Amino acid sequence: MHVRIRTCLPAVAAMIAGSALLTACNGDSGSSSDNAASPSQASSAPTPSDTGAASTPSASASTSSAAASPAGADSGSSGKPVAVNKAFTDNVMGEKATVLKYVSGYQPSAAAKSKFSALADEEVVLVEVKVTASSKYYDVFGADSFSLTGMANGIDDASTTILDDEIKAAGYPPLPDAETGKTTTGWVVFTPDKGTKKLVLRHKRLAAKTSNGTSIPSKNFDIPLN
Repeated sequence: MHVRIRTCLPAVAAMIAGSALLTACNGDSGSSSDNAASPSQASSAPTPSDTGAASTPSASASTSSAAASPAGADSGSSGKPVAVNKAFTDNVMGEKATVLKYVSGYQPSAAAKSKFSALADEEVVLVEVKVTASSKYYDVFGADSFSLTGMANGIDDASTTILDDEIKAAGYPPLPDAETGKTTTGWVVFTPDKGTKKLVLRHKRLAAKTSNGTSIPSKNFDIPLN
């Protein structure tokens, strides 16, 4: 997970006098192998109860936005997108996401392979996600809020933006960051090691504590892709 909860104290103070601040704990009870950004201060204290769970939305929730055919010499090529249509909601932080589709075996262009030599030993996986940032806190929810978990080396594979221009040319618009209360849809790039069979998308909430002492536990939100 890569959730960035940013604090703008002057703006918050002007709008919400005396509101509680959320600060990240130094200790994280989640898996040490997860790659995620720690939440920082926020504009109000959350409700400690957490009823967020993975769910499957209706077909209307899936808003396909990408075409699989490459466009131009600077774009790569790939197979057919596979529908996922699974969602999770973090009721504590107020974030939600729907995994719409994924593409495995994306082939970067020759130029990209030449520029990024590590791609020779990696697969390229694209995941289309619809995200809604928290309206409770000053929040940014985007590509770096996600990782692929279950890697052979035990380390979650963080998302990358090195191929964003290329996948856009190929018809896969990258996921824009969603800021407080906003919703965006787009594709996220991952580069797991070649031979990775099981693909599980992870969003990780890190442990945090509000200024009034309310603790928020860490939690992983996992969506199997295949």
